[in-house]
Amino acid sequence: AEWIVARENPLPARVIANRLWHYHFGTGLVATPSDFGRNGARPSHPELLDWLACELLDHGGSLKHLHRLMLTSAAY
Repeated sequence: AEWIVARENPLPARVIANRLWHYHFGTGLVATPSDFGRNGARPSHPELLDWLACELLDHGGSLKHLHRLMLTSAAY
């Protein structure tokens, strides 16, 4: 359980960032939000997904911060 939430494991933050993006924009950065594994699609914008995941981790897992970033972006 500690490995799943460890900062060295970027997967949970990437999944959350992708699901929030999907919620706001209708399509995730990864087209298969339920499958980040071998059978899943590749991210359309991997650098953006990684940046959003890092922002989430750098701000203590604040979903409010991530929502604010997305909703005040030029993309929105």
